[in-house]
Amino acid sequence: MANAAIVLALGALLLYGGWAVSAGVATRSLSPVNAVLLSYVASLAVVGGYVLATRRPVVGTRTDVGFALLSGVLLAVATISFYAALTHGNMAIVSAISALYFVIPAIVGVFYFDAQLATTNVVGLGLAVVAVVLVAA
Repeated sequence: MANAAIVLALGALLLYGGWAVSAGVATRSLSPVNAVLLSYVASLAVVGGYVLATRRPVVGTRTDVGFALLSGVLLAVATISFYAALTHGNMAIVSAISALYFVIPAIVGVFYFDAQLATTNVVGLGLAVVAVVLVAA
């Protein structure tokens, strides 16, 4: 199972990289909001097609559905912010800074979900921040 997780994570890495580059190109002539709108139309077509093809019903608790909807709102606002940042700055720097988002769930996990971070995890998070500072310098 861990191998499948790693393969899927590597796929996500490549796809997110393609997404960031495509967003940078799109915002050369499109406004950030229009670029996001068009990307979300394409996303909805892909996800909707997948759900229809696999016939997976939407089931879950009200709380979990609420959090799924909240995550969509947060993602939309973050995506607009990302696209807007691309219109004002260097793609490498903007992407590196925004890619640090993983630090937030790590911190939230420790304080609210009793996640345990080993010393190597904390060092890794710190090194990731240092790497972004170096890229942005």
